[in-house]
Amino acid sequence: MKRIDVDELYSLYNGVRDRAVRWEGLQVYRVPWEKERIEAWERGETAPADDRKDRSTRSMRRISESGRRSIRVRGLRRPATDYIRRQFATAYPNNAAAGEDTVVVDLDEHPEFDGVEDFVVFDRKSVMWYRYDDECRLLGYDFSDDAADVADRVALLDRMLVAAVPYTEVVL
Repeated sequence: MKRIDVDELYSLYNGVRDRAVRWEGLQVYRVPWEKERIEAWERGETAPADDRKDRSTRSMRRISESGRRSIRVRGLRRPATDYIRRQFATAYPNNAAAGEDTVVVDLDEHPEFDGVEDFVVFDRKSVMWYRYDDECRLLGYDFSDDAADVADRVALLDRMLVAAVPYTEVVL
């Protein structure tokens, strides 16, 4: 396992040949570049421009337009946090317009997935973990292409995808 930076993360997404599948299990994220967007949403205002969000959207669009897939698997505990409500109201529809598929696993119905660290599997060949502290602040990214690491995460994602439903079918 090795630590990678955000540019290497984007290279992994942009270099995907078939699909990238991300597990998103935290109910709140405290990443600095989202702060202004969250505060604007809480005030009922339009979110300010955001270079990171724009970069991510462009990446999703390129992946989708080339016939590849980007899938987000969201773990949901109830009652939904304000963070999750904002994701459903703004982020997931915008991501869908850029070509990303978002599905949801109800953690009340599938507690076996509760507490699983966030990760992404790229083409079933490599895995990258998002590392957060106890306050849900992003610390960095760890990468592995070790066959055992990848097989473990692929098997986990396969089970999650069986339990998942499209986000548009979820009532918060």
